[in-house]
This record gives sequence, C-alpha cells and structure tokens, in this order.
Amino acid sequence: MANPPPQIERSPFPAASKTTSSVIDDVLTTVTRMSFADKLLLTVAPASGKLSHWVHVPLATSANPLDTSFNTPSNSAGGDPNALLPRPDLTATTVFGGTKREEEVVGQTLVTTLASAILHKRPTEERLLVLGLGVQRPDDAEDEQEWFEEIVGLCLQVL
Repeated sequence: MANPPPQIERSPFPAASKTTSSVIDDVLTTVTRMSFADKLLLTVAPASGKLSHWVHVPLATSANPLDTSFNTPSNSAGGDPNALLPRPDLTATTVFGGTKREEEVVGQTLVTTLASAILHKRPTEERLLVLGLGVQRPDDAEDEQEWFEEIVGLCLQVL
C-alpha cells in the first residue's frame, strides 16, 4: 500500500510587512516594506512591478551613539525645514542597476533620506536598509521635485 502524499500547510510569511499605493505622476506606484531581523527591505514599484535599481545603506552608523545632535527638537520636522535632509554620516551603495547616473543619484538620495527619517524615529536602529526602485522620473525639473516628495511621503507611510 502506497503512502499518501504529505500535506502541505501554508503558513504566513515570516516577515512583518506593510504596503501602500498611490497614483504618482499618472502611474500607480506601490511601496512595500518587509522587516527582517537583519534588514529592512523597501520596494517602490510601478504597476508593472519592474525594479531596476537597488541600493542599500547601513543604519548602524559610525556616529557616536551618545551624540544626539541629529535628534534634537530643533531638527524635528516641525522646527527645521532641513530636517529631512540626508544625514552626512550615512553612505548609500548601489547594489544592482546604477547604469544610469540619474537613477543612481535619485536612488541614493532617496535611501539616505529614508534612513535619516528612520534614525530620527528610532536612533538605535542598526539594520541594513535596502531599497528596490523601479519608478520613472519625470522629465521636468519642477515635476521631479514634487515627484520625489510624493515618493518620500509614500515610503514614510510604510516605515
């Protein structure tokens, strides 16, 4: 008598995740965050799901952990218009993609901006932040600034 095939049970994905979507520059854009023990994975993708550029930044910085100058009330979003500028102690590295200089600059600026926001909220965070980016930049410089701000806002919703 043959043994019956083993039953496969579906279990929930082991990493906590959060997803949000919005129409940015006439394109449905989805941002997903997955939290692993050693990294935070963020993807910013258009409806097609294409992710052409990957960058990462370690959140465990070389800055003195006792130095709270990055997290003072004067640097909060309400008091300082430069509060969301990327911290100077964060270094982003392109992992995949990077064949277009413009995409590399946008990806590295976006990931360091998001890393700064994470460290502002959770100064002891030490995981690696990995960002997969697949959105198309607008051609017009004025539209690009608004587009970037909308992407940052969408990412902050899932962090």
